Amino acid sequence: MKLKPLFALAALTMSPLTLADEILVVMSDTAQMTLKNGSNYETGVYLNELMEPVKLFLEAGHTLTFASPKGMAPRLDPVSDTPDHFLDVSQENYAAHKALFNQLMIDDKTHSPVMSFSRIEQIGIEQFDAVFVPGGHAPLGDLVSNEQLGQFLRHFNATQKPTGLVCHGPVALLSALPNAQQFEQQMKSNGKAKAAKGWVYDGYKMTTFSNSEEAVATKYYLGGDELFYWPQDALTKAGGNYTRGEQDWQPHIVIDRELITGQNNKSSVGVAKALLEKLN
Repeated sequence: MKLKPLFALAALTMSPLTLADEILVVMSDTAQMTLKNGSNYETGVYLNELMEPVKLFLEAGHTLTFASPKGMAPRLDPVSDTPDHFLDVSQENYAAHKALFNQLMIDDKTHSPVMSFSRIEQIGIEQFDAVFVPGGHAPLGDLVSNEQLGQFLRHFNATQKPTGLVCHGPVALLSALPNAQQFEQQMKSNGKAKAAKGWVYDGYKMTTFSNSEEAVATKYYLGGDELFYWPQDALTKAGGNYTRGEQDWQPHIVIDRELITGQNNKSSVGVAKALLEKLN
């Protein structure tokens, strides 16, 4: 596994007085999802939701480890590869982030630095100082009830280590439910899921992609089909204290204890900055 470009870049951005923290960046292996009415939907990680925080983390001198359930090179969501989703929509800003994405070889099937969750267990989750989960619809595919991820998140919660998630990424918090698999199946079947007692994020203030934003995404991206359930509904039913911004498609960041969540793609920079403040 070739990690040299990642660590070399981190080293170049560190000052002699900087103490580097280890940040775990969690992504999905999902590249295609079957939707409610049977159509197949191409998805993956959102470019800006991953790279705006990654660039800020590296510029702050921190070391990153990328991980996914199986350790596959993630697919870039095709609709995300545009300047429009970035907070700064200039072509120059997009080009800088896309160049870094390519430099890190994140989606390179041969040289991707992405590790499996099993490898993270071998390293030891206690080695990491913070965790960040970007969005795109992909987290709905394999992060919602992943048992290993649930164990990781419970560690970050118990130790009050910064935990940042953006857009659809916050659905990963459901993996820490004691009955995560059952909850997910209930959401898929009829939406009447009931969370077991003991969710570590019960009562936390949080946000995620709003239902009104999801309605727009469904119309323009899903081709007339729809998701089995929407993140706002799932997190609310699990016991999250959901809030949303006054305007859709504008930055909205919610911080409660160690948890930092962002509502949509425009919230990625705010989540990253809040996570860095907690590390500092």
